[in-house]
Amino acid sequence: MKTPVGAVRPPTMHPIDSDVTLVPKAAELVARRLRGEIVRGETPVGEPLASEKDLMERFGVSRPTLRAALRILETQSLVEVRRGSRGGTWVCEPSIDVTARRAGAFLQYHRATVDDVHRARALVEPPAVVVLANRRDPGQLARLQATLDEEAAAFSDMALVRTIGERFHAEIVELAGNQTLIVFSSMLQEIIDNQTARAQVHRREQGIERAAPMMHAEHLRTLELIAAGAADEAEQHWRAHLEHVRTRVADGDDNLDVVS
Repeated sequence: MKTPVGAVRPPTMHPIDSDVTLVPKAAELVARRLRGEIVRGETPVGEPLASEKDLMERFGVSRPTLRAALRILETQSLVEVRRGSRGGTWVCEPSIDVTARRAGAFLQYHRATVDDVHRARALVEPPAVVVLANRRDPGQLARLQATLDEEAAAFSDMALVRTIGERFHAEIVELAGNQTLIVFSSMLQEIIDNQTARAQVHRREQGIERAAPMMHAEHLRTLELIAAGAADEAEQHWRAHLEHVRTRVADGDDNLDVVS
């Protein structure tokens, strides 16, 4: 049947977003499909996604819906939309920073404290120390020693000492090898790093600086115990170190809110 002259032709409907009220949901579904392909490595990091036209045809959606889906992925730092001669949508490596920022916002909303975050970290890092002590892998020990050598050489630069010390904490969990704990630890570390940086500025303003040699000595002693295979002693020593860090960063205020 032909449309009468002067009548408004109904818009073309697509399989996923055939109802305008479902466009946001359709965008989420497309974003979920593309996200899965990215994290599974089906679309390699550094490579572009297919063109808008191809993606629209593939998913059966309109351009607004597709672009909404790409914006979702962009906010999650999974893609980068570029303009110009190399324009298009390019795949990025998933970053823990996004997860950490969201976790920080969630914890802030629920009035979590810096003390909460430090106590959570104490549940993750000590078991990783036990794994390393039981393994005593020469390559892993050498990597940790190299980090501590850098830390010892940086005593004149407090900010650099802090950065290297944080890396040592991260490497302990990373080298233990549990990917879930690595993500969880990285999320906590990001929040702690931000708070430590703020505390560092506050202490510097008061003329009080972190005792770098003392913290380095605690790091070094932990590595010595790991290298000796003294798992229980290494775990207890690292727990004591984390408690020391917790009390110094919190600056005696366990009720200090997390700031994302």
